[in-house]
Amino acid sequence: MTDSSNPEFKKISEIQQRLDILIEHVESRKEALEEEIQEHLHESLANARDSMELIQENIAPKVEKAIHTKMEDIDRKMRRLNEDSLEAVREELKKATPEISQKILEDLDKLVAENTRFVKIEILQEVKEELKKTIANSLTPLNEKLDRELPIAKNSAFLSIILSALALSGVVWLLIR
Repeated sequence: MTDSSNPEFKKISEIQQRLDILIEHVESRKEALEEEIQEHLHESLANARDSMELIQENIAPKVEKAIHTKMEDIDRKMRRLNEDSLEAVREELKKATPEISQKILEDLDKLVAENTRFVKIEILQEVKEELKKTIANSLTPLNEKLDRELPIAKNSAFLSIILSALALSGVVWLLIR
């Protein structure tokens, strides 16, 4: 008897053919799942980028408005400070002699410059703090969205890997059996 007429050989050949078909199917399904995972990841990244752009578009006007408002406050405070300082100096000059007045004017220039610098620093610190708060408040929705969508993408990827592993173990089991 030849090997090709042997019923056991035919059965083994049939099983081998089925196994080859099953392996091809598992490989194609694995590739499809990998492509799907990549698509989901790319889509999630694109959504995150879009969200960041929207946040930046929303933050820019708020930041500009906050800066403009603070600069107006600085200007108002500076004008008030200068007016108050000048009035105080005028009154002192009326009371003092010309020599003392000259000394006061020199000291006053230094004092006004120092006070101006101090007020600017103080106001700039307030602006920075408010900008930090505004940016933090604007980024909170994005962080929440990423916190919601990232686990979904991870779960999809893990599920695809698990399904691939199960299919591969099925093929191995069929080969061993």
